[in-house]
Amino acid sequence: MRGAISMPEADYLEYGGHTSCISADFGGRLVILDAGSGLTGLGLRMRREGRKRADILLSHLHIDHVSGLFGFPLLFDPEAQIHLYGRQGAGKHLSALAGTPYWPLGFSDVPAQVEIHEIEAGEHFFLAGEEKEPDGIKVRTMPGKHPGGSILYRLEAEGRSIIHALDCEMDEEMFRRLQSFAEDGDLLIWDANFTEEDLAQRSGWGHSSWREGLRLRQEAGVREVLMTHYSWEYADRFLQEQEKMAVHADTACRFAKEGMVIWV
Repeated sequence: MRGAISMPEADYLEYGGHTSCISADFGGRLVILDAGSGLTGLGLRMRREGRKRADILLSHLHIDHVSGLFGFPLLFDPEAQIHLYGRQGAGKHLSALAGTPYWPLGFSDVPAQVEIHEIEAGEHFFLAGEEKEPDGIKVRTMPGKHPGGSILYRLEAEGRSIIHALDCEMDEEMFRRLQSFAEDGDLLIWDANFTEEDLAQRSGWGHSSWREGLRLRQEAGVREVLMTHYSWEYADRFLQEQEKMAVHADTACRFAKEGMVIWV
């Protein structure tokens, strides 16, 4: 829910103190979008449910988007399969993080089977092993505008579509490309990192605002928009006021909260 760093403080827990990690369940097939600090709790739930496979789509490798990966409970299950999807070079960079001197265990040291799939932003693919399945989950991608680059994802399965668009700064060209990418989607997961006023002071940081998300939802014809990735500076009381303004402007808007479940 948070951008940059987690905020496990009492005044931040309603809207989530963890960094980015959202799961999408397509008829029992779970896709995980980013591996922030929330991944640990999600992994514990997956273990209780007996899940043995994790498909994790990484928007980019900044620490707030991968910090939950290294303690992910399924890594320690010898029957588990973990598929990580990220930009070219992800294998080298993730392997460097998961090991000395940054972490005591590398991917080769855990009992789970870990496979890293490197993708180019702009390509389309199916989740590993689902290429020939008639009901496989199709993943479309496009590059985001963020320092170091990012990938935006669109998941399509069972007649539903979810667009994950975090860590992307808007200009008119990017807006129009995203409008086409998100067209007629069911749910847009949006980077509401800053208010318009704060965003104006942070040009080049690679983020956006809830007002930009509302405009995109409306012009792309997306059914619903979920705001998330809030600045760590914004406590619950402040976000409550932002949510009131946003919902007043567009009733198809929601602000993500800790543990929220949305039916698409």
